[in-house]
Amino acid sequence: MSTSDQVNVEQLIQQLQQLQLENQQLLSTLQQRAPEPKVSLPAKFDGTRSQFRGFINQVRLLFQLHPRRYPTATSQVGLVGTLLTGSALKWFAPLMEKSSSLLNSWDLFLEEFEATFGEPDRERTAITKIRRLTQGARTASVYASEFCQLMCDIGWDDAALRDQFRHGLRDDVKDLLLTFPDPTSLARAISNAVRCDNRLFERRQERRPQSMARSSASVARDQPGTSNPEGEPMQVDAVRPYGPLTQAERQRRLQENLCLYYGQSRH
Repeated sequence: MSTSDQVNVEQLIQQLQQLQLENQQLLSTLQQRAPEPKVSLPAKFDGTRSQFRGFINQVRLLFQLHPRRYPTATSQVGLVGTLLTGSALKWFAPLMEKSSSLLNSWDLFLEEFEATFGEPDRERTAITKIRRLTQGARTASVYASEFCQLMCDIGWDDAALRDQFRHGLRDDVKDLLLTFPDPTSLARAISNAVRCDNRLFERRQERRPQSMARSSASVARDQPGTSNPEGEPMQVDAVRPYGPLTQAERQRRLQENLCLYYGQSRH
């Protein structure tokens, strides 16, 4: 390759690198100009421990979806301050009044915030809840969702989690699971349980029309004027109740010393 050809190649490489840099800058500019998605603010937090985790997760999601609106730690802490009420607001108020350094550091602020309103021992609390958790009248998918939320704070292995998940299932689901091979993972155990629960629900739906038909037939047999226990039609009009007496008939029965009810000799 001649010297001139080598120079031309180097120039092309430099031009290509320059174009790549310009493309990256242009893409960054377009991304910054793109409108951020509309997201509702989280509900206000009043200091309830059970709601702390969900509140913080919603706030973090808001920061991810609106990075330009809340780019600094100060703006992030400030947003949380506007979403506090009750005892949580009483805790935050002194920080504002004293211009605490926590207002300028999201990590430090979150650490103090969680120490005050978060679960003091998250793992032990989660273990207690997951051991008491049962499916009950809910669907297996709802039960599994709550189970997975609790297991995130527990250091159990997969086998222990599978055993605990099965323990909390409803008996009819457990019975149907006997027809399935033993699961080798929690994900498979959850999938099998949901399938069994869905099959049981479908079977109950199939039985409902038959049950309703039997119930309607039973009610019809018990209605007066339909049939007697031996299957013979009941003669409802065979005996009619005695109606009220006219004044003349009443006077006649009194004069003839007859029964006012039957019209016969007194007995």
